[in-house]
Amino acid sequence: MKVRFWGVRGSFAMCGKDFLRHGGNTTSVELVTDGGSRLLIDLGTGATVYAKHLMASEFGRGEGQLPVLLSHTHLDHIQGLPFFTPFFIKGNQIRILGADPAGSSLKGTLQNQLAPHYSPLNGLENLAAGVSIESFLPGAEFAIGDFEITTAALPHGTMWTTGFRIKADGKIVAFLSDVEYPAPHRPTREAFALAAGADLLIHDAMHDDDAYAMARGWGHSPVSAGVHLARAAGAAKLALFHHSPDATDAAIDRLVVTAAARASVPVFAAAEGAYLDV
Repeated sequence: MKVRFWGVRGSFAMCGKDFLRHGGNTTSVELVTDGGSRLLIDLGTGATVYAKHLMASEFGRGEGQLPVLLSHTHLDHIQGLPFFTPFFIKGNQIRILGADPAGSSLKGTLQNQLAPHYSPLNGLENLAAGVSIESFLPGAEFAIGDFEITTAALPHGTMWTTGFRIKADGKIVAFLSDVEYPAPHRPTREAFALAAGADLLIHDAMHDDDAYAMARGWGHSPVSAGVHLARAAGAAKLALFHHSPDATDAAIDRLVVTAAARASVPVFAAAEGAYLDV
């Protein structure tokens, strides 16, 4: 299984010379099996770049099929929705799966994102591709093609986000973004279960420890939380993810050095770029 980060930033996209190496797009991560099956996690602005990549394949001919997992519907995770070009090609089949937001539905929330006061698309029904919106309850387990997926609700400020444990080709990727535990070094039972024995743990690293002291309650983790979970859960590698929009390339490099000094496993910062073998 391979992983490619198309967007690694949190909150909002960044541009400029200080954000070139790690990238400035918001959350979007692709997984690809040895057999060529694709799975996308989140539709941040990184998904618009991914869309251009897909258009050079069967998606440009209207013959593509893509499942998309949504961790939650905060704007930085769905900003790419109105600009994902495979939606505009008749024949493509795209499944979007996620948990219903509290007090709403997943379909209703995404429909609102395309409403006239936000988008000239005026609704999901105007997309040329076949697009299905499917809700699940966190804790559900299901298979999509070659992928076996376990989900769990994780605390994210005043709401919940969905974490994923994804197995394919005998490998496990755990995706835990936008999470803040009751205490940084006390991951929830659900978080531990998702990360246990993972070949790659992708974990929220929005803050350094000093910044976290001022940002508690906003739903994001310090770097040390991911380091602790990777060690406790026996993950083989840790990718620091969901970088703060204030974190320049140099600042992220410093976080990696600090994290690596504490970790018992290899640590790196997620960066937009080439495929990574899990």
